[in-house]
Order: sequence, then C-alpha cells, then structure tokens
Amino acid sequence: MTTAFVSDETIRETTLDIIVDELELDVEADEVDGAADLIEFYGADSLGLIQVLARVNKQLGIRVPREQAVDLRTVELLVQRVIDIRDGKGGDQ
Repeated sequence: MTTAFVSDETIRETTLDIIVDELELDVEADEVDGAADLIEFYGADSLGLIQVLARVNKQLGIRVPREQAVDLRTVELLVQRVIDIRDGKGGDQ
C-alpha cells in the first residue's frame, strides 16, 4: 500500500494532537513536553499508549506496530519512529 508523503511537521502536530486528546491532557498540544515520559509525567498507561498508536496509524496512514508502544514513551521517540517508518526504515523491527 502506498501512502501520500506526510511531512515531519504534520507527523509531529498530528501526534501531539492525538496525545492530548487520547490522554485527556489539560494542556494545548504545543505545551506538551516532547521529552517527558508519557507514563510517568502525563499519567498514560499501556492501553493509552496503544490507543495513541492506533490513532497515529489511522490518521497518518503509517503503521507503527502495537508491540512497540512501551518503547515509544515520549513524543520525540514516537514522532521519530513514525518518521523512520515513513522513510522505509521498517515497522517490524
């Protein structure tokens, strides 16, 4: 399946919006600390991380394997993983 190219900026903005919505954060997307641990700092649980991934997959058309959720605990890690997959660096590693 071929998907349209999604820019780094779109990936970051979409991911931030999804995180704020799914984790029901009381902040604006641009106020989320990209380096903060989503579980320890923002109170996410493993199900919340999987829901974030599911929406990222659906909205961006880039499949991040669900089993990687526990390793992608910051916005920066998640955004970089989506970019890597978009760039053909594999989603099943």
